[in-house]
Amino acid sequence: MHDTGEYDLTGLRVLVVDDSEFMRDLMSQIFEELGCKHVIGVEDGQQAINEINLTVDDEQGGDDKLFDAVFSDWAMEPMDGLRLLQWVRSHPNPEIRFMPFIMVSAYSTLDWVITARDAGVSEFLTKPVSVKQLVSRLTSIIERPRAFVKSGDYFGPDRRRRSANFSGPDRRVRGT
Repeated sequence: MHDTGEYDLTGLRVLVVDDSEFMRDLMSQIFEELGCKHVIGVEDGQQAINEINLTVDDEQGGDDKLFDAVFSDWAMEPMDGLRLLQWVRSHPNPEIRFMPFIMVSAYSTLDWVITARDAGVSEFLTKPVSVKQLVSRLTSIIERPRAFVKSGDYFGPDRRRRSANFSGPDRRVRGT
């Protein structure tokens, strides 16, 4: 068992979206090993939307609740992970719009990561996925959730991760 701190993950509801059955099974097994009892896997973004909508419908008449997190591959057909993320972040239901969304992709160059960040991703996980990476992203969304911001056409987690120390001369005007 891998260390997830003091967290009881038995009630965590995770949606895994990947067109590779192998990756869906692998990630589901990792979550189950971590103690998650509610992991659902689907093949693409459209199936994810259908599953989220079903959960919303069930929530209104039953004990089910929305997913606590979405772990989605980027490159899928007919609907990819980026379009799914855009659907989530623009949804009128705040429970869906604020849902943590972790993009999982082998496309991990800086341009891809920036595109995902600018679309509102909560975290980015590079394939091949390791248990350590998955646990790191999961604990990050639990321990360090970022405030959501709306700025122009952007809605999502605050993109500023940390403030860097300024190393140049201090040229600010001092008051008297």
